[in-house]
Amino acid sequence: MTSVLKYTALISLALLLNSCSKDDDGGQNCPVVISGWEYFPVDSGMTRYYQVDSVYWDPFTGVHDTVSYELKETIAGDFIDNQGRTAQRIERFRKDLSGNWMIYKVWSAVRTNTTAENVEDNIRILKLTFPCSTGVNWNGNAYNALGEKTFEYTACNVSGSSYSLQFTQTSTVNQDDEPGNLLNDRNDLEKYAANIGMYYRLNSFVEFNFISGDTVSGFIYTEKLTSYTP
Repeated sequence: MTSVLKYTALISLALLLNSCSKDDDGGQNCPVVISGWEYFPVDSGMTRYYQVDSVYWDPFTGVHDTVSYELKETIAGDFIDNQGRTAQRIERFRKDLSGNWMIYKVWSAVRTNTTAENVEDNIRILKLTFPCSTGVNWNGNAYNALGEKTFEYTACNVSGSSYSLQFTQTSTVNQDDEPGNLLNDRNDLEKYAANIGMYYRLNSFVEFNFISGDTVSGFIYTEKLTSYTP
């Protein structure tokens, strides 16, 4: 994280702490202030359950299909990473047709005072910066070789929901700053709930027929939180 970004984050927090207003009785109305760490819990045993839907279009066969399944993600415990930091082992399971949870991926996570990182499929991604402040952006690929990609907070400390779950404080990170056009559209974003973690993920890229506007190829992948255990 650059010194400029650290400075901006500290200024944003200071402004938030001082953004109180007077109520009708002369008291103080202050926004609820959280550090931002709450959006990325690291407690062992935390388990999140997701409904996954993956829609794809095959341009060669014309097939348009949807694959759906249940996903479980568990913080399995701590370990020391190659930088000497306390990290977390993240185990991801898919439920098979018999209703059994089968592990299929192992990721890891690190939360520092100013950032949150995930290693997903051996790629380290700078997921969040702290504190959360709308408009703050950073290079999500700062710790890998994939090339610069701008992540940006588009919402901070607002209410949100997923299925029957209601959250009082959430944040949204837009992970792609490239606007769509008549030929294709890409959309990558994640939403986080305080003390729960990620509750929504969207990764999509679709290509259109220039004449009809119909989708001819691409995919739309979503993860939506259905329940969790702290």
